[in-house]
Amino acid sequence: MSLSSVEADPARRRRIGDRLVALGCAVWLALATWGFFHEVPPEIVDNHTAKTMQQRMRTCEGSFQQRYECKQAYLLSGERWGFAVALNRLALICGPAITAWIVWSVMRRRLD
Repeated sequence: MSLSSVEADPARRRRIGDRLVALGCAVWLALATWGFFHEVPPEIVDNHTAKTMQQRMRTCEGSFQQRYECKQAYLLSGERWGFAVALNRLALICGPAITAWIVWSVMRRRLD
């Protein structure tokens, strides 16, 4: 089959494009997932038993109430920060693949 016959058949062109975009998205998702979650910052998975969190909580001084509030603040800020980082990483992983598929879908409609 020559190049001109591929260009003449829009259905074949769409199928090839579908496969290329799907393959590109799958490769991106695999590499990005491995890259972003290969080394997870300890702040994401820190809890009250982690050594770094224990060291931070030792700096809390004052009455029982003050120490409790200080420790709660450390724990809550860690949870919020960890969630934001995880959500950011998820968006960076899925965003380009979703965008590529949407762009291809628009281009595919114009080929019809």
